[in-house]
Amino acid sequence: MEREIRARLRWVKLLSETGNATLVCRRCGVSRPTLRKWLRRFEEEGVEGLIFRSRRPTNSPPTKIQSEHEKWILEPRQERKLGARRIQTDRGREFFAMKSRSG
Repeated sequence: MEREIRARLRWVKLLSETGNATLVCRRCGVSRPTLRKWLRRFEEEGVEGLIFRSRRPTNSPPTKIQSEHEKWILEPRQERKLGARRIQTDRGREFFAMKSRSG
């Protein structure tokens, strides 16, 4: 068993023996929400619930923008040598102006 799992198991057992979450948190150096999380997982899944679970998303939407949008954004940089903030401001105004006219 890994060191982290043994530590979490020790926290849960100490809590069940003493019934005092404050004591366990102080002695083990964990917060109450953390202790409650591991206790809940242990009660629901046993020792398997004490295994670390990554919070990283399994997938995410693509961040690549369409080529015509990229050209629309980069055009002021190439033509007028504008910086990112100025381009953002100018293009934002244009975008919202187009939206208000169309809809």
